[in-house]
Amino acid sequence: MGSSNTVFYCQGSWTQLENTRLQQTLASIKPQSSQPLIIDGSQLKALDSAGALLLSNFAKHWESRGYEVQWSGFSETHQDVFSLIKQYRAESLPSSSSQSLNTLQLLGMRSVRLAAQLLAYLSFVGIICYEFLGWCKAPLKIRFRSISHNIQTTGTNAIFIVALLSFLIGVVLAYQVGVQLRNYGANIFVVDFLGIAILREFGPMITAIIIAGRTGSSYAAQIGTMKLTEEVAAIQTMGLSPVEVLVLPRITALLIALPLLVILSEVLGLIGGMMMAKAMLSLSFNDFMHRFRYAIDLKTFLIGLVKVPVFALLIASIGTFQGFQVRDSAASVGEHTTISVVQGIFMIIVTDAAFSILFSKLGL
Repeated sequence: MGSSNTVFYCQGSWTQLENTRLQQTLASIKPQSSQPLIIDGSQLKALDSAGALLLSNFAKHWESRGYEVQWSGFSETHQDVFSLIKQYRAESLPSSSSQSLNTLQLLGMRSVRLAAQLLAYLSFVGIICYEFLGWCKAPLKIRFRSISHNIQTTGTNAIFIVALLSFLIGVVLAYQVGVQLRNYGANIFVVDFLGIAILREFGPMITAIIIAGRTGSSYAAQIGTMKLTEEVAAIQTMGLSPVEVLVLPRITALLIALPLLVILSEVLGLIGGMMMAKAMLSLSFNDFMHRFRYAIDLKTFLIGLVKVPVFALLIASIGTFQGFQVRDSAASVGEHTTISVVQGIFMIIVTDAAFSILFSKLGL
């Protein structure tokens, strides 16, 4: 960079590779006092975002010291790079005006944002339903290979963690309840508690929560990364629907895999409870199974299982929706992946509570 009075000429390549040298050059520049500072880019050969950020910070530094900074000689391409830097700063910096808002105003703003996100999610669900009808009208469009792959990643690969946690939950439940029942000589009723609790509530809900943390987050991260690498845009360019290609196979796979995982979870939970009951309450396996046959009917199992498809739809739709909400940065992928897990677990618990109230009203 050369200088003439208060005009500074940018020469050569202002890129990431020259970052260290350029920083040293800018640090050595001392403009004359009370004179406008003109930055001339007519002799620039190359400029990337790193060089533009250096120049932008340099100009901002001297503006804060009372100098008037003027830009001259930059091509339209270079001006577009500076506009991109300016736009990024405007989006990334927090608004100072929000600091002056009172609590009620902040609550209103967040409510509006939440309502907008809810409407966007409902619109996304509508698109899913529309694309699913397209599959029903033309079954040859169903992507069986993609569904099979997603069943393996969401179902087969999750067997170990689901089985282990379910077994331990059964052990914990049997221990906590067995301690109390033993005081009253009602050891046998631990079977009733384990059967009802695991088949109706803990089996479906715990499995859904595990899958929301494991699979829902992966859906958001995968689709979010595809947005950053413009694979989603490429799918649209080829005339295909991203929802039909990316979302429907994942939802279908989870609708198949989650009920099977829930059944596995319930079996392992009962086995864990059975082993703890034998160790702590001296309740033999034969006595446990004999009581289980008469205390627990098929209705209890079906009531727990009927909730599972709803959980699967919530996990898959929330995960994929948050993936499509990713914008322009890797940090956005992490943010929306976290949101997908939080929202998925929240909706699972709310939905389970709603089912409990509904079954209570129906006398089930």
